[in-house]
Amino acid sequence: MIKNGKELKVSNFKNYNITLGSVNNKNSKSVYINISGWAEPQDNEVVYYTRIIKDINKKIKQSLFNKFDSEINPDVKKENTIVDLDIKESGIKYGKRSFMNCEITLFLNTELPVNSKYMKNKLDDVLDMVINTILEKNKFFKFHKKKN
Repeated sequence: MIKNGKELKVSNFKNYNITLGSVNNKNSKSVYINISGWAEPQDNEVVYYTRIIKDINKKIKQSLFNKFDSEINPDVKKENTIVDLDIKESGIKYGKRSFMNCEITLFLNTELPVNSKYMKNKLDDVLDMVINTILEKNKFFKFHKKKN
């Protein structure tokens, strides 16, 4: 069996493990971004984390939808974007880090390899938006690359 996928590690952000990839780099119809790290609660108060995690997920989806407006970015099918944010809220407590994984899948209108300069720049813009304007500005969690 021939392996067609391509995966690239990104090290631009110190508090996150990031991977960009595609299932088939020769005939790329979708690309994914995987952001993982450890979320540490910032307050000892009892907080309803299920709602907070849903709000973060919604902000990411809405930001991507706005960014990939079809008139501005015709390469990405904005209505088919998938965001899967996973933080297990049952184990969240102050002083303990919980694993966070966010996978974003973008479906493309045109075939663009994930390792092309154009696509890499586009994905870097998405990463910058998700990390710097949503995750880092979240007042409930501080994110770390490692558990300790």
